[in-house]
Amino acid sequence: MSKALTSTLSTFFPRENNLEWLRLAFAVQVVLLHAAEHLGVVGPGLALIQHFPGVPAFFFVSGFLIYAAYVNTPDHRYFLNRFLRLYPGLVFVTLGGAAVALIAHGWSDLLIKFSTYATWFFAQTTLGQAYNPEHFRDIGVGVINGSLWTLTTEIFFYLCVPALVWLERRFRYAVLLLSCVSFAIYALGPTIWQDAIYRGKTVYDFIALTPIAWGWMFGAGILAVKHFSTIQRSIRFLPLAILPLAALTLVEPGPFLGSAGNRLGLIYFALYMAVVLWCAFGTPFLPLSFDLSFGAYVWHMPVINLLLVLAVPSLSLALFLTFSIAALSWLLVERPALRLKRHSLKPVAKAEAVLVRQRATK
Repeated sequence: MSKALTSTLSTFFPRENNLEWLRLAFAVQVVLLHAAEHLGVVGPGLALIQHFPGVPAFFFVSGFLIYAAYVNTPDHRYFLNRFLRLYPGLVFVTLGGAAVALIAHGWSDLLIKFSTYATWFFAQTTLGQAYNPEHFRDIGVGVINGSLWTLTTEIFFYLCVPALVWLERRFRYAVLLLSCVSFAIYALGPTIWQDAIYRGKTVYDFIALTPIAWGWMFGAGILAVKHFSTIQRSIRFLPLAILPLAALTLVEPGPFLGSAGNRLGLIYFALYMAVVLWCAFGTPFLPLSFDLSFGAYVWHMPVINLLLVLAVPSLSLALFLTFSIAALSWLLVERPALRLKRHSLKPVAKAEAVLVRQRATK
């Protein structure tokens, strides 16, 4: 067997899986939680979903899928595919965020503060999604689209993957070691770096926009896909993780056992991702012909801000508008862009076919 084929097979996982449904569920969790928080809705169900946060799960699944995509595609296709998946939708939602700001301040504000809008637009569509001009802080929750900080982290991770694969070829345990370092920074950083260095932000506040702090979650996804054959053999036992998950919801927050919000504890995160893997690969496959997860995630905060500007704090309206615009984003922007994408995981299917033929001849 060739070296290239061996590398491809090492990242094999079933093409028929429920990861698309899971990403939609993660997006719904984030939308519900933020909409309820900012629109003043309370309820026991909302408290429960805090224990199944979407962002850490997104990071894990990204590590799983993006690593597999890179090792199975040439470099130029990898970056082109990532661009086509993110950038068109990101430009679209940035235009929507600018419209919310203009509705709040009046359309003439664009001419008066053109440089502010131009700088903000450039930041939102590059690597400065966390940039928030003072001029926008009286709008809605005070940030036009605060959820986009995760895109900054995602994009940095995309850029790091080629270097990570290069390191792996020279040091077998590179992913594991870097994940451990990342977790140490994640766990200790908030207590080590407490002094503000710029506009009230600490060193850790800036690190928390990068995979330096969250890389261990991406790393867990990479390790899961690298060792998927082992996971697959025990997939039927993974639902047992639900029992200790439920018990840990009663434990105080911390870097190992914390069970709510984005800053999950290591043990809780591992159990949570075990359930995610079981839902993805241990349950019957349900095909999904559309993908609203990205659109819902990036659009929900502009929608919430718009409703606050209009003084219509309605949770049901926020959900309706968010998913309606997400559908438009998918149909008019994201899907047309993805049709230009060359499918990076096709080599996996080819490698699987080769493996089947080899087994048949034995």
